[in-house]
Amino acid sequence: MENSRAQACYRTAVTLFLVAVLGAQAASLLVTAQRGTFMRSRVFPILEYPMYAPAHYEGERVTASWLLEGVLADGTTIAIPREQLQVDIFDFVNIVQSTLQHEKGATSVLVGLVHQHVPGAAYLRTLRIKNYPVQLTRAGPRPMNSEVVMEIPLS
Repeated sequence: MENSRAQACYRTAVTLFLVAVLGAQAASLLVTAQRGTFMRSRVFPILEYPMYAPAHYEGERVTASWLLEGVLADGTTIAIPREQLQVDIFDFVNIVQSTLQHEKGATSVLVGLVHQHVPGAAYLRTLRIKNYPVQLTRAGPRPMNSEVVMEIPLS
């Protein structure tokens, strides 16, 4: 009798585990069907990793990274490298992309980092976000001309 009860508990535990795994897989189908919504970015954040990005093909133009530059009152531009902002590459990309998507508070985070870490930031009139595109070739990525994607006026 004791052995039969242990087997029943074991089978129940295995069944519950399998139901939980299948339920998680079914839930992931709903999440992957969405594009950049709350569930995809908050509940299943692993899907946003670059490793899970869609495939790219030869000749395709891909934005490899983002560039920041500040513009002074006389029109002079100053490059602001990511390292100067003292954030890692993943946070930098996340902050810039959130700013480009006009997410609440993202622009103030970016401007705050610039004011905090860039000497002479008080003299900047505009902050520019530029893309850093590359073209994929068999010999490796070929740099392309960057373009201004967004300008943020600073007061």
